[in-house]
Amino acid sequence: MMLSLKRNGLGMVALATLAFTLIVPTPASAEPVSAKEPASSQIVMTVGEMCGGCVKRITARFDSVDAVTKVVCSIETKSVTLVPKDGAKLSPKGIWKIMESIGKTPKKMITSDGTFTSKPKR
Repeated sequence: MMLSLKRNGLGMVALATLAFTLIVPTPASAEPVSAKEPASSQIVMTVGEMCGGCVKRITARFDSVDAVTKVVCSIETKSVTLVPKDGAKLSPKGIWKIMESIGKTPKKMITSDGTFTSKPKR
């Protein structure tokens, strides 16, 4: 089926968004965090912008962190939730630095150590 779209930015953006939504599979890490995992040990961050590429970069980076057992990204809420492995304690400052290194500085970070809107001191 062929669609006739003007080559203005809006028509092409709409088509690209639809195609991306239909073609790109949802990563396994986009599953909701289960109620079994204690929320107090999780780190929840909000970022300014979030797209499919951001989800891939964030997931790939935190999949390589031994202390992280699960990464959940939400494009809709522009959030990232990290679930540590049993007995592991994630460093708010370390997590913030990782996010900065991939160009996704958090707007807000909620941890068991407190809520941060700027880089934690520890």
